[in-house]
Amino acid sequence: MHHQLTTRQVIDEIFLPGADILNTRIARLSALSSDELRYFTAKWKEALTSQRFDLISKMVSLSEEDLTLDFTAVFKLGIEDAEEDIRVMAVDGLEMEDKFIFARPIIKALKSDESLRVRIAAAKALGKFALMAEMEEIPGPIGQDIFNSLLESLENAAEPIELRRRALESIAPFHQEIVESYIEDFYHSDNPKVRASAIYAMGRNCDTRWLSYLIEELQSSNAEIRFEAAQACGEIEDETAVIPLINLLNDKDMEVQEAAISALGKIGGPEAKNALQKLVDNSQPGIRDAARSALAELEACENPLSLNF
Repeated sequence: MHHQLTTRQVIDEIFLPGADILNTRIARLSALSSDELRYFTAKWKEALTSQRFDLISKMVSLSEEDLTLDFTAVFKLGIEDAEEDIRVMAVDGLEMEDKFIFARPIIKALKSDESLRVRIAAAKALGKFALMAEMEEIPGPIGQDIFNSLLESLENAAEPIELRRRALESIAPFHQEIVESYIEDFYHSDNPKVRASAIYAMGRNCDTRWLSYLIEELQSSNAEIRFEAAQACGEIEDETAVIPLINLLNDKDMEVQEAAISALGKIGGPEAKNALQKLVDNSQPGIRDAARSALAELEACENPLSLNF
């Protein structure tokens, strides 16, 4: 007869040296009670770095697959870990959570972690919470803290540019003059990565003032810039971009073509629809699939009541 293991027994088993941990066992660590968490924490602190890293990585992938699992207690433990790789993983885990309260440990990591990699991961993770704040889905004071911590990283010229550009991408949804002036500054950079971040930020800022830049960048010689510009046009959803995007449907870069297709699906209108319909039988499966899902999105927006796609 098979006895269900207690959570403590599961925790013991997971921390056995060399144990190959089953996902069904890891799932038992969801929503631990405070007693179980104390027991888990003691074991976690004794475990080898490789065990902790392996466990937290599996938790992150599992929670991507199953949104009902709640490993936030372990991710909060991980964000304080001595090991940089584990802290990066913990930030990724907390980013997937929809509860605004988890922005707090990420803000703390951005401000005070000694590892640049952890701070970059934190700056990226706050992007999702910034969008929630701008849409007033989280309390004002936390939204303000998210804004302030990203702005602090962005404004500090002594910070590595990699961190500053991630901060710009994340802060972009906030409609504030200071944000727009940084988007403008970064756009005029000589560094293509910094310019790509500014273009991505234009899409997240979602303001038609950026359209003239974006339409120009759809013809850039740099494929990454064309890709970001196409995606940003899709975010802004203005029909001015339709014809320039249609011109990208024959781009020599497959990812740029797919970005243009997806943007046309978001913008919609007769010309976009017509261009997409021509691609549904394309010989390239990637293009065909992208066109079909873009059309499905476009039709869902035209007839919001017909949800059968």
